[in-house]
This record gives sequence, structure tokens and C-alpha cells, in this order.
Amino acid sequence: MKSQKSVPQENPCSLGFNSTDLGSIVQGQALAAPELSNEGGITEISKSAVSDAASGTQNLANSDRDATLARSVSEDERSDEVAAVRLEKRTNHNQSKYKITLTDYGNGLGEIGWSFIHAYQPNKAARGTSENREANQDRSVRRAKSRMRKLILSTNADHLLTLTYRNNMMDFNQACLDLTKFIRYVRKDLPDWIYIAVAEKQKRGAWHWHLAVKGRQDIPRLRQAWLKTVKDGNIDINPPKGKAQHRQLMLVRYLSKYLAKTFTDNDHGLNAKRYRVSRGIAVPSKSIQLPENERNAIQFALDTLQTKIGSVGHVWLAEDLAAGWACSWK
Repeated sequence: MKSQKSVPQENPCSLGFNSTDLGSIVQGQALAAPELSNEGGITEISKSAVSDAASGTQNLANSDRDATLARSVSEDERSDEVAAVRLEKRTNHNQSKYKITLTDYGNGLGEIGWSFIHAYQPNKAARGTSENREANQDRSVRRAKSRMRKLILSTNADHLLTLTYRNNMMDFNQACLDLTKFIRYVRKDLPDWIYIAVAEKQKRGAWHWHLAVKGRQDIPRLRQAWLKTVKDGNIDINPPKGKAQHRQLMLVRYLSKYLAKTFTDNDHGLNAKRYRVSRGIAVPSKSIQLPENERNAIQFALDTLQTKIGSVGHVWLAEDLAAGWACSWK
């Protein structure tokens, strides 16, 4: 938007002339033709001279004002050009479009998501102050579940590790510190150990941890690290039932259920992280461009999933049909 710069309202007498100058011009005209003067004041010709002088002054004023306006417009145009470049750098485009992302986990597991991105996004309300807080929380749950699902499937996690306390651990912050310490102990001997952890609060109010991990685990070492952390507790590790592919999906379901519960229990505030993950987990996602001649983004996304992954299972559509998600499993 062009900035609204105010043009100063100049006094005509200040643009090259002052009141004394104007008086000198009038007086000069009278002295040049003294025979036209009389005791009654300025003659008609003197009045004309005044008019001409004022007209000349006004012309100078208009000329100077036009120059000021020209400079202002030029500065506005340069400002708009700079703003346009900055906007281009931030958004890479200035047009609404569909964003389509395909994720291929291998072994016939994959998903695709699509959403319509408007060129200009509305301003967001401050955290916790939105009038649509429930709807925003639902979206937050979906985003967290989506991120956790992608991490679990990307790591091929197939075992569920549970860390419990013998005492009734009611302090969530302390539970987070315990998890951090436990992971530090494990990483001393297993630097490449990968995990995705979600906290769960039991009915009695006690916190414990569920972790998705990959492959067979060194149970004695894990138990030693946990007991070193909490002094009195227990660990349990089991693979979900079913084939390898089904195990991964079962882990996703288990941890998604626990994650949803933490959003319902707002004991640890809006800013608390509801799950913990290893650093450096790469999610095999890539963006796909919607062809210019393609009018049906949903069908294009489903066809892409079928072609790249081999099957289309569950399909979810947002209420306004401007966003959706589909996966290869049911």
C-alpha cells in the first residue's frame, strides 16, 4: 500500500517572497507610474499590478508545490518498489496457490496433504487470547499428531518403551527433567539412540513416559539408566502386535492417543512441549507443484498418492474443502 505522505501547506509568501518583497513590488509599480496614483489609494492599474504580483507569487508557489509533490511521489514509488521486493523475498510469490506435500516412508507407507494458501494471511491473535480457542486447539492437536506420526514412521520405530515411577510423580516439570537426564545416561553408551517420547497422566495424577524406539533394545542398560535417574521406578518394552508395518501404525495410534490426552489436561500450560524427540530425524517429504491446467487439487493429490505409493486408504477433508490429507493405509 502506498504510504500516505502529507504535503506541507506552504504559505505563498514563503516560496521565494515575503510580505516585504510583495510590498516592494507593489510600491515599485506605483513609483514607475506616479501619475496614476491619487490620494484615494491604489489606482485600477495599481490593483492590476497587485493582482499580477500575487499571480506571480502563486505561480511560484504552485511550481514549488508541484516539485514537492513530484519528489513525494517519486519517494513513494521507490518505497513501494522496496516493499514489493521484500514481500517477494518473504513469500516467494504474491498469488494464492495450493501447497501439496508428499511423504514416502517406503514399504508401501506414504501420505499426502494439501491446503490452499492465501497470498495475504490475517493477523494472528496473541497466544491464549483467540476467540476461537477450541477450534485452534483442535488444529494444534492435529498438527502435533501429524508431526509425531511423521517422526515415528520416518525412524521405522517398532517398539514401545514405558518409563514409570514407583512414587506418585505429580510434578510435570520434574518428569521432564527426569526424561532429559535418562536420555543423557543412555546416550553415553548409545550415542545414536533414537526416540519419540510422549507424556501420559494417569487417573491418579501420576505422570509417566511412553517412547517409540527402533529395533531390539538393551533392556538391562535402559533399566540401569532409569533407576540411576529416579532411584525407584520401572521400565517396560514391548513390540506392538502384528507385522512390521502394522507395528509402526500401532505405535502411531498409541502415542497419538496419549498426546491428545495432554492437550485435554492443561496442567502444564500453553507453552509446554507435549512430546520430545531425538534431534536430526529426517522426514522424507517433498513439495509437489499443482499443474496450471489442473482444476481439481484434491483429485490430483489422490492420484499422486496412488501413483507414487501404490494405494489410497484413509482420506480426510477439511470442512471448507480447502485442505485435506490422505494416506496409503486404512
